Amino acid sequence: MRVAECETTMAPARPRARHRIAPAHEMIEDMHGRAAGRTLSQMHCVDGWALANAQAVAQQGFGWAQEFSRRSAAALHGGARLWANVGETAWSSLKLLNDNVVRSLGANTEAAFDAAEACARADTLYAIVALQGDFVRRLLARTSEQTREFIDLSVRASQHLLETVEDAAVRLTRMDF
Repeated sequence: MRVAECETTMAPARPRARHRIAPAHEMIEDMHGRAAGRTLSQMHCVDGWALANAQAVAQQGFGWAQEFSRRSAAALHGGARLWANVGETAWSSLKLLNDNVVRSLGANTEAAFDAAEACARADTLYAIVALQGDFVRRLLARTSEQTREFIDLSVRASQHLLETVEDAAVRLTRMDF
C-alpha cells in the first residue's frame, strides 16, 4: 500500500505546484491594478468639481489658443500687405530713377550724334575743333545738371522709401493694418 500511497501523494503534488506558481503570477499582475486603485482612492480632488474646473481651464486655454491663432494670421496677412507696399514703393522709386537715367543717356547720345554730324559738315579743321570743344563744354554742363537732378531724385526716392518702411514697421508693431 505504501506504493499506492506514494503514487497518490505524488500525483496531487504536481497540480499544487502549478497552483502555487499561478497565484504568484497573478499577484504580480494584480499589483499594478491595486497600486492604481490606491492612488486613485488617495486623490481626494478627483470629483465633479475638479473635473468641471479642469474642463473650464481647458476651454479657456482653447479659446486663448484660437484667439492667438486668429491674431497671428491677421498679423501675418497685414504684415505681408505692408511689406508688399514697401516693395511696390521701392520698385516705383527704382523705375523712376531708371527712367531718368535712360532719358539722360538718350539726350546725351542725341547730342553726340548732332555734334558728329556737325563735324562731318564742317569745312576746316579749326571748325571741327571748335565744334568738338563746344560739344564737350555743353556735355559737361548737361551731365553735371543731370547728375544733380539724379542725386536729388535719388534722395527723395530713398527718403520716401524709408518713410514707407518706418510707417510699415510702426503699423506692424501696433498691429494696425
